[in-house]
Amino acid sequence: MYQTEILILAMILASLSGWFLHHRLKFKVTIGSRLTPLASIIIGVGLAYLLPDYGKAIIFFSAAIAQFISFVFVSNLRQRGSFFWHAVAAVASNGTWYATMHLFDDARANWIYLFPFIAGVAAGRTIGVLWAQYVVKRFDLKADATRDDKLAPGKRLRYIAREPTFWVLFSALIGYTLYGLIYFDVALKNGLMVIVGLSILQNLFTSMKARAQNRGNNNYIVAIELLGGTIFYVNAVYLFSVHLPIELSLPYILSTVLGSTLGAFFSMIIERKADIAPDRHLEKKAQVKQSKLPYTIFAALSATWILANESILNYLGVNVQSLAFPLPIPGMDDLPRMVIMLIAAIIFFLDSFLHTATSRAGNRNHTGYHVSACIPKGLVDFCKMGYFALNPRIPDIVPIAILVGCLGSLFGKDISQRIEKWLDARMDAAEGKTSALATVVIAQK
Repeated sequence: MYQTEILILAMILASLSGWFLHHRLKFKVTIGSRLTPLASIIIGVGLAYLLPDYGKAIIFFSAAIAQFISFVFVSNLRQRGSFFWHAVAAVASNGTWYATMHLFDDARANWIYLFPFIAGVAAGRTIGVLWAQYVVKRFDLKADATRDDKLAPGKRLRYIAREPTFWVLFSALIGYTLYGLIYFDVALKNGLMVIVGLSILQNLFTSMKARAQNRGNNNYIVAIELLGGTIFYVNAVYLFSVHLPIELSLPYILSTVLGSTLGAFFSMIIERKADIAPDRHLEKKAQVKQSKLPYTIFAALSATWILANESILNYLGVNVQSLAFPLPIPGMDDLPRMVIMLIAAIIFFLDSFLHTATSRAGNRNHTGYHVSACIPKGLVDFCKMGYFALNPRIPDIVPIAILVGCLGSLFGKDISQRIEKWLDARMDAAEGKTSALATVVIAQK
């Protein structure tokens, strides 16, 4: 009965995180970082009031805030070496993603929800960054795996074997899978096995991709983007095609959390072996010039698919269907297939570009940089999810998303590195000093 009022109260309390951290926990937060979540939530509630179904709009808005708080929280914690904190953040992140996508699919990508969604992005990501930075500082979690002694040769298997979080996740997933195989109907049993397998792989590579994007090695980014992007989009298309059943939410969360934590573990080993570390581009010594060949290859492949995808699919014997415009705007579905595919390519390119930018921005000590990146990301996210909901077929999503996704990650990394050098925005605070331009100040000891 009072669901809407309770959700609004919870959002307002969350918007006061900056004040709580600053005054109660003595973690210095600028006035801008304290005001941004509150202003965004007030605007979002006002926009929801203008929509036809106020109660549903508030539920969607609060889910978007929770989703992006958890997204940026896990983005920060997967960059560090704590298995426990990464798992906690991943549970929240993957749970809220599934819930928001379920609501989004139920709303059939109605464009009118775009406005509270963008307000939710700004509020959620700002709140998430503040709490993530507090946890990182409070528990002294480092981003550079080359400095982590527990990843030294001879200690890695012992580290996993003695990690209780890993065994809790593994046991819970096995237990739920056995339960589902006994009590679910045939369709749900098949869906359960598909989700468990795909979701472990999805977030194993997603976690590795997020770390790769923050470390700037082109070959590492492309290799992981190809593997991780393929699994992610196949899994997302499958979930939308079966309308995200609630029974599969728990195995999805457990599988993705297990995959995410393992992905971070394997990524840290790769970084240690290859001597890949964050913020190398901020060092004054000369940087190693990286090959531009991947940019040319993926640009050419993307253009080929946009121009000839229908011919390619016909040649492969795949049934070609008309594409729906990413948002349900009357008359737009009549556009030629090539035009809609081009629009989808732009959306997926911008999504990957801005995902890299927001991931890097959310992991560095400059809130203005982060907020500037996350507002356009909200708009692109909404369009991408609309395309998923309205075109839930692998041939219509996966090839172009993978090709332009690699290109977007590379360009996002390049632009982000230039901005970070200009702002001196760092992942780990430099020893003995703090960036003069940082708007979120490191906590007092």
